Amino acid sequence: MNVSGQLLSPRASPTVQVTVIAISAALFAVAKGVTAYIRTPWGLGELFIASFVPVFFAVTADPLPAALGAGIGSFLGDVLFLVPLGATTPFFALTVGAPANFVATLLIALFVKRYRSWSSFVAASVGFLTFGNFMAAALLWWLAPLPQAIDILGFTIFWDMTSIPAILIGVPILIRATGPVIGRSKVLRYSPDWSGVGRRQVTISLVFSLLFVALGGAIFFFAPSALGYWPGMATYFAIAAVVVVIFGPLTSFLAGRRMGATKGAG
Repeated sequence: MNVSGQLLSPRASPTVQVTVIAISAALFAVAKGVTAYIRTPWGLGELFIASFVPVFFAVTADPLPAALGAGIGSFLGDVLFLVPLGATTPFFALTVGAPANFVATLLIALFVKRYRSWSSFVAASVGFLTFGNFMAAALLWWLAPLPQAIDILGFTIFWDMTSIPAILIGVPILIRATGPVIGRSKVLRYSPDWSGVGRRQVTISLVFSLLFVALGGAIFFFAPSALGYWPGMATYFAIAAVVVVIFGPLTSFLAGRRMGATKGAG
């Protein structure tokens, strides 16, 4: 399959693609608004619990519209909710949050369309969300006069431990809830193949769940100063690690093991 075919289904009309972008962007912005009032340790950004919204569309919709919705929704949510609270600026919303969400969502969408098992979903969530969070943290460090260890490493693990557990719990629940229309809808075109549960699937999911724990541990080891800005970070990360290790192998059960592998709606 060529690249354009992977990014955009030729059977979907422009109207449908615009609809995907609009719905995913609106829901992501609203979801970001729910947690906007919870302050972060550094007074910048927010808890990234809303990340499960764009990842849901990454799994069920075409990659490019899902990624565009993530980028636009991130920008709108930041401008509407975080900017008035002083947690970001329109400039950072455009140059940090929007591109990082676009790239991470696009990579996840492409990966889960090619490898459609639930263990691949866990691997993509851990790997590409960490990459996107690192990208956002690096851009923020490059554009803002903040200490490197706090910004890049501290923000990466902070966003990881608030986004990845939310994805592993929230996306399967949404897929189960919307199961009757996934694969039959022109908007939610793709149904993941999460029907098989075997030793290999559990092993892969557990490996990437433990990778999440190892990444967090490494960041704490190499950037201990980050703990000084939020003494509760170690406890929060421990809770997040337990959630990821438990729910990573259970992802397919949350979504419903009998879900079929529908490639796309006509």
